[in-house]
Amino acid sequence: MDAQPGTSITLKNTCLPVWFQMSDVWSPSESSFRTLLTKSMGRGMPAVSTFSLTGDAYVDGILGDRKWAVSSLSYSFPVSGSYYGSSYGEGENSSGFGALNAAQQSTVRAALRMYAAVANLSFTEIAETATQHADLRFAMSGVPSTAWAYFPSTAAEGGDAWFNKTDYTSPVRGNYAYLTFLHEIGHALGLEHPHESGLPVDRDSLEYTVMSYRSYVGASTASGYVNETWGYAQSLMMYDIAALQHLYGANYSTSSGNTTYSWSPATGEMFINGVGQGAPGGNKILLTVWDGSGTDTYNFSNYATNLKVDLRPGEWTITSSAQLAQLHWGGSRMAVANIANALLYQGDARSLIENAIGGQGDDQLTGNIANNHLSGGIGNDVLYGLEGDDTLVGGLGQDLLVGGLGQDTFHFNFLSDGGDTILDFEAGIDRITFSVAGFGVSGSGRPSDVGVEFIFSGAPSKVAPSILFSMQENSLYWDSDGIGNASMILIAKIGAAAPSSVVKRGLGVAPADWLVVGTGDFNGDGTSDILWRH
Repeated sequence: MDAQPGTSITLKNTCLPVWFQMSDVWSPSESSFRTLLTKSMGRGMPAVSTFSLTGDAYVDGILGDRKWAVSSLSYSFPVSGSYYGSSYGEGENSSGFGALNAAQQSTVRAALRMYAAVANLSFTEIAETATQHADLRFAMSGVPSTAWAYFPSTAAEGGDAWFNKTDYTSPVRGNYAYLTFLHEIGHALGLEHPHESGLPVDRDSLEYTVMSYRSYVGASTASGYVNETWGYAQSLMMYDIAALQHLYGANYSTSSGNTTYSWSPATGEMFINGVGQGAPGGNKILLTVWDGSGTDTYNFSNYATNLKVDLRPGEWTITSSAQLAQLHWGGSRMAVANIANALLYQGDARSLIENAIGGQGDDQLTGNIANNHLSGGIGNDVLYGLEGDDTLVGGLGQDLLVGGLGQDTFHFNFLSDGGDTILDFEAGIDRITFSVAGFGVSGSGRPSDVGVEFIFSGAPSKVAPSILFSMQENSLYWDSDGIGNASMILIAKIGAAAPSSVVKRGLGVAPADWLVVGTGDFNGDGTSDILWRH
């Protein structure tokens, strides 16, 4: 592996092959290919191929120069060094050979599932024997001082990974050993180190790729990792995913339905549709989410921290400062955030996360180009819809709602949700909706048809209940008894920061122009909604 914690890089030059102790990859020359083909003991290796670069330096910066030309690969855990044949590689099979233990094998399987989840690859485990050989083989040896793997090739060594017998025996999600298995498999599939392939330095760290030598942006490549024990990447990261998808295509069958992702504030474990995915060794979160398609949700309703959730591709969510990985064990360098969104593959929006649910703190939720549903929950939240026809639900607290582009809906479930500020209500485009259950009304038609009077810039008329729009305050009020004054509850300030004639024209119209246009579950909360819309 690249940098064992606290170790330095050693460049070892032999005649052939040439390898980096910490770059852990081996790449034979053309002449050595011919020699090594005679050492394969009849091992029928898959074909390899070259590929064009993407033109994106952040993706190209971790690509090697060849990939497997097939999408289905076999793998094994040899129990004897003799299965590799004679004159193999650096003699890994004949000097201190060791089979992987159960924990290591389980980690390899989990890592391969991660790779298959993001790319069009499949992996089949077989039993390695003297006559049956897998494409990718995993074992320990006394030769590597850390670990290394061989790039895709038709040579006997192609795709094999080796680990020393001391540092990688106890891989657990989030520790150095676990990261090493992710990293070496990356090499076996065609990924390279960013500092050797030109990745821009502002993204060269474990936050962005498991192939990096650097614990954090700007760290030395010569001093080894300096992360805390549980401060390593727990999954493939955004540029790993993008690079693999360039090589093998994107897997849109992963979580292709309507998927809800959540995390434990106590353990950091991720849940997919309520099913736990295994807790990391410590209460830290550092991972990237790839979702194939469907209408998907990040649900943080169990968090009491001040969340920062951003649904845009390549952006991040912060669940809590306590769950940030320490990229330097002393705490001087923290991960940029906890959860990254995968980048779009060739602009395909199917992998977007559409919805987010905040928690009990003062949260900031930011949407993307999809039609997002953002729910702030408890606390004084800030919601940004951005592009798309978004639905913003502030929830309890005095929230700031910014729909952005598109036909946006500002929804209120309960009277207690009021007191929000809507900054960019657009007349004839956006709308404000109210939950039937939360406001105690039913039916459809004009407000008067459901026993609600809409009063524009006038005094309460003792008709219960009423919705009043104050031109002076540019605000909407709910008056449950029609008396006004103390009985009125502020629903929302409309463009309070900068009242505009557009807003006033949008809401300041004759009551007859405001309709209860129907009942139905507009916001997906399981209850019927009423909609006042001009």
